[in-house]
This record gives sequence, C-alpha cells and structure tokens, in this order.
Amino acid sequence: MCGRYTLHTPKKQLAKSIALTLHDDYEPDYNISPGKNALSIASNDRYFVAASIMNWGLRTPQNFHINARIESANTNPRFRESWLEHRCLLPANGFYEWCQDGVSKKPHYIYEQGKTIQFYAGIYFPNKENNQISSFVVLTTEAQAPISRIHKRFPVIIRVDAHSSWLSGEMNKSDLHAISRDVNLSSHTVSNHVNRVQNNDMSLIQATSFTSDEQMMLF
Repeated sequence: MCGRYTLHTPKKQLAKSIALTLHDDYEPDYNISPGKNALSIASNDRYFVAASIMNWGLRTPQNFHINARIESANTNPRFRESWLEHRCLLPANGFYEWCQDGVSKKPHYIYEQGKTIQFYAGIYFPNKENNQISSFVVLTTEAQAPISRIHKRFPVIIRVDAHSSWLSGEMNKSDLHAISRDVNLSSHTVSNHVNRVQNNDMSLIQATSFTSDEQMMLF
C-alpha cells in the first residue's frame, strides 16, 4: 500500500520542474498522510493539464479508501468511473513504508534512483455537491525486489514520457502495469519520528539505523 509520502521540493523549483503554475496553498511536506491536502496534476477536459490541491482519501459510509489496486481499479464499481474519466498524477520525492522487524515495525524511506521527483498514478473524485476540493486515492501494484522485502505493494510510478497517455485515458491497465515495473528504487531506514503525522521536517527522510533510533528514544 501507500500510506505516507513526501513532496518537499521548494515551490519555485517544483513549478519549474513540472512546468505548471502551483496553487497558492502549496507547501513542502515531509509527511503527507491520508486526510491531508496534497498537490495533484490532472486534465479536466483530457487536454488542459493543471496542478491543483486535492484531499487524500475517499470517504464512504463503510470505509476510508486511500489506495486502489491496479489489478481491479478499472472494474471495481467504486473506482471504475474515475479510472475512465478522472485520472491524476501525484508528484512526490519518495514514500514511506513500514517493515516488520521483530516485535516492531521499522519505517523506511523509498525513492527513485537518480530522480528528484517521481509521479504516482492516482484517480480522483470530484466533489460536485458542495463545490469543495476533489479527493484522490493512490494506485498501487505488487512490489518488486528489493522493495518487496519491506512491503508487498507500492505506488504505481509513471515516467514523464507517459504522463499524457495516462492523463488522457489512452493508457490501458496492461500498459500501466508494464510501466510500473520499469523503476529502480532505493531505500533506507528512517527515524520512528515519522510515525507521528504532526512531525514534518527534513530529519524524517534522513537515513538512520535501528540502534541509533532506539538510543534517541531514550532521551
């Protein structure tokens, strides 16, 4: 799954990188969690692409959905319409995942080698009733080695040359699945401070070790 990620690139630098005007509400974030607002890229008419702020998570009477599985998003009644009509990209620097380490879970920071910004595939849900911001979920797929030793699933990452095809609706599930395998990810352990969503600074992505982290918790 994908339950936390980061987008901490400064506003001017990010706007230049994605060649889009950023919303006034954009702020770098080292700990984007479900329920938070985050930057999204979408094309409302399949041609005009714009960046906007959306809220992470789809609330239903039964559940709070933050992810949709690539294997079933195009057929699941809850996600099918958005798969067809409302696709988006979520710019990110990397994501967090937790690995079971004995009796505890150890957080890892995972990012694409050689790239400052990556883009996760998402689908969004326009809020038509009260004109509030749209909500989104992140598409996930089966993790490949070496990330699979940390967690069995990870976000679908779309390379830049495939953005238009994804946003326009032209890309089908098999093509998206193939693209999701064509990534080279690195990871390192990080501090347990990331466990608290209130913590939000660059120390969260810094590499640490289990021993040093446990020692820090004693003081």
